[in-house]
Amino acid sequence: MIGCLLQILSSGFLDRLLRHLEKRTATQIETRRIEADLAAEEIRAEITARQQARAVLIAGTGHFWSAGRLGRLVFVLPLGLWWAAVCFDSVFHFGWQIGEVPVLRDWGGAIVTSLFLVDGATSLARGLSIRK
Repeated sequence: MIGCLLQILSSGFLDRLLRHLEKRTATQIETRRIEADLAAEEIRAEITARQQARAVLIAGTGHFWSAGRLGRLVFVLPLGLWWAAVCFDSVFHFGWQIGEVPVLRDWGGAIVTSLFLVDGATSLARGLSIRK
């Protein structure tokens, strides 16, 4: 029995089994290497995209007609003017008869809140980045 087993193992079966295991291991290693290369490439692409987005934001902050400032002018300025007119008319009784603007009444609080949240978050982020 042992002699028969030794004869099977020495007839090349063991060599074929070892070659198969080596090929399978090499294939697994190559697959993992490719996966790691793809993950590294995705990370590099994300870093590049974030750097470009940051460059656009930095370039836009110094310009008077940047998207952030235009957004504030388009949404916050009419809201502020309407609220100021309502407050002045309510306090001083000018009799202006300011019309009800449902959009400003309904969304006004959300616009002002988001404005303060964005400015607060921006200031907080700048403060944290300065400390590092």
